[in-house]
Amino acid sequence: MPADDPAGADVAAVEAVAERAPARRACLVLLGGRPFAVDVVQAREVVVLDATTPVPGAPAPLVGVMNLRGSVLPVVEARPLLGLPVHATPDRPRALVLADGDHRAAVVIERVLGLTAFDDVQPASDPEPGALAVGELVDEAGARATVLDARALLTAVRRAWDPAPGG
Repeated sequence: MPADDPAGADVAAVEAVAERAPARRACLVLLGGRPFAVDVVQAREVVVLDATTPVPGAPAPLVGVMNLRGSVLPVVEARPLLGLPVHATPDRPRALVLADGDHRAAVVIERVLGLTAFDDVQPASDPEPGALAVGELVDEAGARATVLDARALLTAVRRAWDPAPGG
């Protein structure tokens, strides 16, 4: 292809942008007054919690259940699991629906911060969220957010529900 071929220049420009484009996207939310990120592969949607039904005998992280388009969905308060304070909920609380295979839950959030693109996850500078976090991302603007592992979070909630061994 000749060097002065405009079509060749367009292809080269597209390839250069594709090489620079971040590989992943994350949904940013506020939990305990701090930014957290969930890979969009594990996030399904943000919903308004109009009504939740308490579940007698449920573990502490389970706020209740909600009806989401005909499906019963557990509603989880993740902040204590992350070692974070629970702030007052707004008049119309929201939740981020997470999924791991067939397991889904709505995690109560303070608010949605938006979507961001990122290339990789760095080791966490704050170990507080423990095993529920996979690290930290720094977006294009330099903002940091702890990246949650939806699978680990949903497993922690299921584990809290399971009876103790031998009991």
